[in-house]
Amino acid sequence: MKVTRQLSSLESIVLEPLQGASPSEWTIAPEGKWSVAQIVEHLAIAFDIVATGFAALPADGTGGRQATPAQSVMRHALLGSGDLPAGMRAPDISQPSEDPDPELVVASFRMGVEQTRTLVEDWPEERQLTSFLRHPVLGDLNLPEWVRFHYVHCSLHSRQIEKRLMQLRED
Repeated sequence: MKVTRQLSSLESIVLEPLQGASPSEWTIAPEGKWSVAQIVEHLAIAFDIVATGFAALPADGTGGRQATPAQSVMRHALLGSGDLPAGMRAPDISQPSEDPDPELVVASFRMGVEQTRTLVEDWPEERQLTSFLRHPVLGDLNLPEWVRFHYVHCSLHSRQIEKRLMQLRED
């Protein structure tokens, strides 16, 4: 199943580039940008919000999807292309703290991936497809769509992490 495969790859996509990173590489951030630890914390927060939100939904689903036509187009474009548009800002609820602990954010990230994996494994496919949580830009997403979003989101931030580490190691 594609959803399971995407979930299984997230730890390596995000955390493998960070193996061997020094404490300063985790915490140094260019002006106006997040540190690597803040990026990982942001991803962990996103997973926690979604997993907690789905876990709180009623067992009989949430009814139909609610999304504007523009959100539907954006959802199909983003999830299909696998690329987030430039300039897309993180909602306030997923903003990282000022100076997160690297070990804690890695543990939180892993826990969020695992909580999501548990939902995918435990929920029947029908429930996964008919239960929706709102995305601030894309409208309602079902569980497989949220996993796809996480995959796209993590891939984007992984590229940022790799670029940041290269810049730090060049200096």
